[in-house]
Amino acid sequence: MNIAFEITAVADADGAWEIVGVECEPTSEIADDELEACEVDQGSREFRFILPADFDGSEAVLARFPRYGLSSELVYEACQDAMASSKDAIEP
Repeated sequence: MNIAFEITAVADADGAWEIVGVECEPTSEIADDELEACEVDQGSREFRFILPADFDGSEAVLARFPRYGLSSELVYEACQDAMASSKDAIEP
């Protein structure tokens, strides 16, 4: 089983990006290094990607976030937190 993530990020007044929402759900889709990034509105972006359920922060897709103003470590922690919050939904 893999986990599909959707992250919403916004830019503050200084132009720094911060994560404001993370959703995740189990999926049978293949985990790879593909990152779908789209600008929802000016100063707001949405990211979609798939990680293996046992991701450890070394996945190539996480290394693609710095170009969007988010550190790989921040995204990794946000994904870990989202999984912990959704544990009942992910592990019935």
